[in-house]
This record gives sequence, structure tokens and C-alpha cells, in this order.
Amino acid sequence: MSARPVSSIWKNNSSHLTESFDLWWPEFERHIPQNGCDFFFRADDIGYPGQQFSVMIETFKEHETPLALAVVPAWMNENHRDVLLRELGPDLDLWCLHQHGYRHMNHEKEGKKFEFGPSRSKKTVTGELGRGKEKLANLLGNNFTPFFTPPWNRCSIETMEGLVELGFNAISRSTKVSPNPPQDLPDIPVNIDLHTVRTDTPQNGLVKLQNLMIEAIESGHAGFMLHHQRMNRTSQLFLSYLLGKIKTAPELRVKDIREIL
Repeated sequence: MSARPVSSIWKNNSSHLTESFDLWWPEFERHIPQNGCDFFFRADDIGYPGQQFSVMIETFKEHETPLALAVVPAWMNENHRDVLLRELGPDLDLWCLHQHGYRHMNHEKEGKKFEFGPSRSKKTVTGELGRGKEKLANLLGNNFTPFFTPPWNRCSIETMEGLVELGFNAISRSTKVSPNPPQDLPDIPVNIDLHTVRTDTPQNGLVKLQNLMIEAIESGHAGFMLHHQRMNRTSQLFLSYLLGKIKTAPELRVKDIREIL
């Protein structure tokens, strides 16, 4: 897989980032609701384990923090599966391995990117979803959870109807997206983007991340979206810092995405 661009926020000096967050943290804590807030973490585009993936996984192991791993079926084979499971280790309780699209390809000729968008029929998308689910279930066995994360965090209502028919238990998109899912398909959205958010300067990136976190905390639900292919050394160090920082506030409850369901 080719290198992915790194968001401008990670062009800040790592010590500047942590110092800024230390100064800002008391302001952040004032926004925590009285009944606290649930946090979860989801990493997308899983399929080709490598050095950046290894660093991310080791960070979550070190902090004993659960992580939902959205796996692209077309990118997974027996060799990748074996490497992935070795990286995750013998205790797989921390990881929610679930389905991320099918091929992670855009099928729309104009407008926003969709793998499962309005130009594709329900029969076509349901067929791909079913083949992806069967492949991951065969490769991962009991380690596969029938949750679905659509590429680019969006999909059609026909796609979500197909997910229900195929026995998926939940979907995870972004907040403030449409259409609404069927009643039988709970949505567990992310609302804080660590690695793909776009800003013009490193300083503006820092401010945007802080604002995203405040908005999320005030809603009582905070879901972080990660992309390990877009992580540099600064973002890796900051992730470890952030996981440790969240644990310092007892009102912030870090949960497995399966617990939230």
C-alpha cells in the first residue's frame, strides 16, 4: 500500500503538542457532563499489517485500551490474517475485528466517495457485503464481530437494509450523516478524527482537534477514528500520551465498542 499523507497537526513538535494539551486539559474537563462520557477508539483500513500498524497496536496494549479494528475483506488473506493475529497477541479481548466495506473502492462517478452508494443496486451491494462477511468469518472465526464500518463513513439505506438481512449487529459511521439506519441496526458513530482531518496549518490542526473533543464530550459520546497509515512519529507519541491522559479523569469511561452496543 502506498504512503498516505499526514495531517498538518502532526507537523507540530511533539513536545509542543503535549504542552498545549496539558495547558488545555483543565478547560476540557470543565466540559465533561455530570454523568461522565463514554469513549471508544476505531482504526480503519486494516488489512496490510506493517510497522505503523505494529506501533499502534503496541500503544493500545501498553495502555490496556480496547480498539475496534475495521478490516477490509479484499485485503485479507491467510498470510495477512496470520501476521495480524501474531501482532494482536494471544489475548484478543482488546480487539473488535469487524468488516470495513468489501474492496474499499469508490463506485460513484461524481460527488462524494461511496463504496456502497446511491448508484449501486441493493442486490449488488448485499452480494458484496455477504461475500465479505463470509470471507472474514472463515478467516477469523470466533474473532470476527458482525459490525460494519462503511468506507468514508457513509452508505445508502439499501446497504443498511442489506446489513440487517445478513445478520450484522451494528454499524459505525460518523455523526451527523444520513440516511438514518433501520431500527434493527444500531449506529455507534465516531466524532473525533485523529489522522484524516484537514487543516491549513499545524496550529489550526491542534485547535480543531481540541474543538472536536469538546463537542464530543458535551454530547456524552466520544468516538475516535484512527488511520495507522497516516501516522508519523509525532502522532504515535501523541496517541500514547492521549490514552494515558484520558485515564486520569475518572468521569471518562474508555469502552470496547461492543460494550457500547
